[in-house]
Amino acid sequence: MIMNSAWIDVHAHLYSLCNNTPHNDSHSDLEDTIADSVSCGVDLIINTAVSIETARIVLEQCRAFPNHLRAAVGISPFYINNHKDEIWIEQLKEMVGNPLTAAVGEIGLDCTNPTYPPLIEQTPFFEKQLALAIQTKTTAIVHSRGMEKQTAQICRSMGAANVIFHCFTGDREAAEYIIESGYYISVSGIITYKNSHLRDLIPTLPINRLLIETDSPYLAPAPHRGKKNNPAMLVHTAKETAGILKIEESHLSKILSQNFVNAINKPIPFGHY
Repeated sequence: MIMNSAWIDVHAHLYSLCNNTPHNDSHSDLEDTIADSVSCGVDLIINTAVSIETARIVLEQCRAFPNHLRAAVGISPFYINNHKDEIWIEQLKEMVGNPLTAAVGEIGLDCTNPTYPPLIEQTPFFEKQLALAIQTKTTAIVHSRGMEKQTAQICRSMGAANVIFHCFTGDREAAEYIIESGYYISVSGIITYKNSHLRDLIPTLPINRLLIETDSPYLAPAPHRGKKNNPAMLVHTAKETAGILKIEESHLSKILSQNFVNAINKPIPFGHY
């Protein structure tokens, strides 16, 4: 049975926080962040890597806080040039097999940011990691800015069954194609911004394909826009989303928790069942 009060941050980057264990008396930014999140009702966070190095850190953090963290391990399109040695795929495969790993991510494509490597270089990395997710029956958490429909087409053509399109900012056509493909759309604090097209788009999509996230430390929701984001701020995105959908927050919490259970093929902490 799913807890009504539980919020799940399906995408946050915590790897830069101090990584002390709960039993260490010294100050721990990570421990404080988790405590703040739990106090706001956010009691599960998908701690997301962007490289092999950060994936190792993420897994170490998850081992320290197994009741509140699960890992997504992968190489984002921005960091592919740091992984020229082909050994990375074997390293990633080993980490995907860790019981604390919930997803392969973040992986994907981006054509909007000129600081990213060219798409011709991004695509092979994405496809190799997506193939690993398919092979291991692990959910993929996908970055797809400016490439939402094209990325979904690749996922669909390769036979990916479980995919979360994180921090979705695409148009209606892309959203409908993602939903039609059986995938999930995760929205960030952007939905709290008054000029966001997501405020009109999200109510037109099936609620059973919706998830929410912070993308910490980026994209803090209103009223904290422009500040450093953290998982505790998910409650602002949750409240705004409930208002846009015209449903009670407790009802939205239950729906989103069930959506997450459906989207993830890995065991998650008992409190969410």
